[in-house]
Amino acid sequence: MTQKIAFPDAAGLYLEYSSNLVTRWANRLVSGFQSAFFIDEEAKLAYYRDKGIEHTKAGRFTRALPLLDLVAEQRPDDAETMLYRGLCNLKLGRKEEGMALLESARSRDAGNATTAKILGIAYAQAGEHQRALPLLSAAAEAFPDNFSVQYRLGATLDNLGRHAEAVAYFERALQLRPFAVKVLRAMAYSLEQLGERDKAMGFFKRADELEDNEGN
Repeated sequence: MTQKIAFPDAAGLYLEYSSNLVTRWANRLVSGFQSAFFIDEEAKLAYYRDKGIEHTKAGRFTRALPLLDLVAEQRPDDAETMLYRGLCNLKLGRKEEGMALLESARSRDAGNATTAKILGIAYAQAGEHQRALPLLSAAAEAFPDNFSVQYRLGATLDNLGRHAEAVAYFERALQLRPFAVKVLRAMAYSLEQLGERDKAMGFFKRADELEDNEGN
C-alpha cells in the first residue's frame, strides 16, 4: 500500500542525507557519482520512524501516521512503531485499531514504561479501570512528575472505590499543577466519600473560585 508522505517530511529525508554527499563525492568522483544520490531502504525507514515519532509527540498525528505506517509495512514487529501508530489511531478516532496496536506493543515489550503510560491512560479513558490500574501504577512510579499519569491513577482508584489511595495521587497532581480545577473537584469528591466533608468543601470552593476567575 502506498502511503502519502507530507512534502516537508519527504524533502527532509533528502536534505538530511545530502549533508553526507560532499564526502562521498570526494571519494567517488567518477564511478560513484550516481550512487551518491541513492538512499538505502534502512536509512529511509530510520528517518521515517524518527520523524513519525517526533510528529506524534508534537501532536501532529495526521503527518505522523503515514510515516509510521510505511515503517510498519517493513518492520511489522517493531514495538515502538506499534506504540506510536496506536496512539495516532486513537487520537484520530480509530479506537479499535489504536487499542489493538497499543496492546500488541505492550505484549512485545512489557517492561516499557512509556507503553504502560499510554495504554494505561487509554484504558482509563475507555472506562476500563481494572485494566488501567496496574499499568498506571507502573507508569506513576516511572514518571513521578507526569501530571496526567498522577491524575489518571488517582481517578482510576477513585472509580474503583479506593478513595483514600486516590487522594494521595490527586495531592501529587496538585503539586504539579496547583490550579487544575478537575483535580480539585476530584479531590473534593474523594474526600467527601471518606466522610471528610469540611476538607471536601474547601476543595470545591477553590475550584469554584478558579472557574469564576476564568470567566471574568
